[in-house]
Amino acid sequence: MLISMTLPVGLSAQAVGGKLVDENGRPLAYANVVVLSLPDSAFVTGTVSNEDGAFRLDCPEGADLLRVSSVGYVSLYKRCGKGDVGTLRMRPDARMLDEVTVKADLPVTRMKDDALETRVQGTVLSKAGTAEDVLARIPGLQKTKDGFEVFGKGAPLIYINGRKMRNRTELDQLSSEDIKSVEVVHNPGARYDATVGAVVRIRTVKRQGDGFGIRLRSSYDQSVNTDFVEQADMNYRHNSLDVFSMIRFSKTDDRQEDLLEQTTYADTLWTQSNYQRADEDYRELSGRIGFNYDFNDRHSIGVRYDVVKMLHSTESSIFDSEVQADGVPYDILHSDIYGEGDFRPEHSLNAYYAGQIGRGQLEWDADYYSDVYTGNVLNVEGSQDHTDRTVTSQNKVDNKLAATKASFTHPLWGGSLSVGGEYTYTDRHDDYINPEGYVPTSYSRICEQNLAGFVQYSHPLRFGKLGGGQASLGVRYEHDDFDYYENNTYVPGQSRAYDNFFPNASLSGQLGKVQFQLSYAAKTRRPDYSQLRNNITYANRFTWQTGNPRLKPSLTHDLTAVGVWRFLQAVLSYKVTRDYILYWGVPVEGQSAVTLINHINCDRLPTLTAMLSASPSIGPWNLNASVVLRKQWLSLETAGQRHMYDNPIFIGTLDNVFTLPAGFQFTADFSYQSRGDAQNGTCKRPLYFLNVGLRKSFLHDALSIEVRGNDLLLGYKQEFRLCMQSAQINDLTWSDSRSFSLTVRYRFNAAKSKYKGTGAGLDAKSRF
Repeated sequence: MLISMTLPVGLSAQAVGGKLVDENGRPLAYANVVVLSLPDSAFVTGTVSNEDGAFRLDCPEGADLLRVSSVGYVSLYKRCGKGDVGTLRMRPDARMLDEVTVKADLPVTRMKDDALETRVQGTVLSKAGTAEDVLARIPGLQKTKDGFEVFGKGAPLIYINGRKMRNRTELDQLSSEDIKSVEVVHNPGARYDATVGAVVRIRTVKRQGDGFGIRLRSSYDQSVNTDFVEQADMNYRHNSLDVFSMIRFSKTDDRQEDLLEQTTYADTLWTQSNYQRADEDYRELSGRIGFNYDFNDRHSIGVRYDVVKMLHSTESSIFDSEVQADGVPYDILHSDIYGEGDFRPEHSLNAYYAGQIGRGQLEWDADYYSDVYTGNVLNVEGSQDHTDRTVTSQNKVDNKLAATKASFTHPLWGGSLSVGGEYTYTDRHDDYINPEGYVPTSYSRICEQNLAGFVQYSHPLRFGKLGGGQASLGVRYEHDDFDYYENNTYVPGQSRAYDNFFPNASLSGQLGKVQFQLSYAAKTRRPDYSQLRNNITYANRFTWQTGNPRLKPSLTHDLTAVGVWRFLQAVLSYKVTRDYILYWGVPVEGQSAVTLINHINCDRLPTLTAMLSASPSIGPWNLNASVVLRKQWLSLETAGQRHMYDNPIFIGTLDNVFTLPAGFQFTADFSYQSRGDAQNGTCKRPLYFLNVGLRKSFLHDALSIEVRGNDLLLGYKQEFRLCMQSAQINDLTWSDSRSFSLTVRYRFNAAKSKYKGTGAGLDAKSRF
């Protein structure tokens, strides 16, 4: 209905285009450009400027007045005339700078179509260090031990210039000075895989000019162990050819300690008091090479090849257990565990084409990925009162993927229509061999084919004199074939096929000085391949782990509202997930003392997340503060009783950046998380950490030196109680998180690659 009310009434039209720049001559992206009729100034049609500030739209006869508007700028009016209007310079609106902003700068975070965009270029965030450091200071993002989380949405897919990030180290490889902006999509539309709950898009600065550039980085980190990174990026440009490469070596040593209390409810009440200390040692060499070639400003192609070789991978741990049966001492166990990984090189190959065909934009990608590794583990388990055990195991995993996707976007009825499809084929072999026979030896294989198609339509809207916006409707269809083999035999009961439609809708815009977005999307989550495996791994004689080939994908309905007013951002999200995947434990048939850890589907999990963030600049002080409430409603039968898991969790972050004289920059970041319930578990103690850093630039920013102190308060100790069908586990865990680091960076004529590949088969890669 809204769309039909805004369709242009004229049939005869001419194309009008131009380019928008800010007061410094830099391209102004995502500004609203609308055509108004004369003399009543009624809305006719509209569009937004692209990343280069360029825009193009149809101007029907009798409607020849352009109005350009963007948050923080004075609206500009221009007669269409005939043909292009050239370059239009926007003037900052001084009224947007009142409030608490004492000196300089426009609001850093704003709504842009489907995302919250945070500007990095030209702000203190450009001096943060790496892309990982930038993301840690973006409103709505939380840094975790294993990556990043969008509040209420889980781990996001991260894109760098439209190409899916394949490895978290890519964030560490990307300098903050090369980042133009970061966009957080809280409810992705139909063009994204239906498993994607959130998306982070990193846009880099487009370097100009030809020649050779190099960037060097050396990082040293000292905690209980010593880590370091050595990296060199090279780039050569000449006319339309862009060639880039990277080589990186890293050494990582980690230590983690755990105090685990496990209670197993069976015909006998078994209790375990465990202590575990694990030390991991990795050496990794990675490289990248590729090229981008622009035939002209309408067509470009590129190829990128990444290779990662794990040179050394070992894990040594001790595991001590005191076991009681019905309150009576039963045994004392001590295990020495040593694991070693044999990794073949991990290969990733991507090719892309991006081009303009008529008034439409075509994008195509193809991907190939493979990795093979074998984990060998020796577990020498000594018993005080019973027999000793020596358990050896070999786990070989072979992953292969081939994928391609294409999309085409074309103006239609004053709006924009996008259609596309994606095909992904994966093949995973997962073999587990235990010669002693304490757990079954198994040979499993998973073959999966996913075929998807989508259509998305967006149209600009006008809310009278209050402002403008955009409505978007889309749907994605996915067909998924999942074939499971055990010992080279097809297993029909564990193989399946799914056909699903995933609709989405959104309404975004600006009312006065308030930007907003309301959206709905249906999403799914497919089990990771490790969760679907059939083999059983041995932890100790009382605890085993396995997968569940009968796991079903979960389905989520997500309603999200986002609002921005000056330096304030608010997000409210309510999700209901059916067939939610839970970590679970059941007794082993015939061995009730042994708990088998796996995953199951639960019926329904509603979750509410509310976030309020503020990112003002007060003189030399730049602040990013967030308060988050996360609450779920879950009722489960655990350990023979019905339990409610509905206590909320509160999260607070306070990130501070101080720009000091003589090229110094000081940072102080604090984060706090309260007790509360998450899934079928309870966080039993608050988590908090404090990081500080000092950075100094030399030689006009060509050379920088940075020192940091991480987790100075030693507050990153997590205590979590997990309740399952026949067992309860309480785990207090901590690691060598307090550390000191020193990083030196040098760049010479550095030019960032213009690679535009977006990657295909992204969901399957993450499930590997």
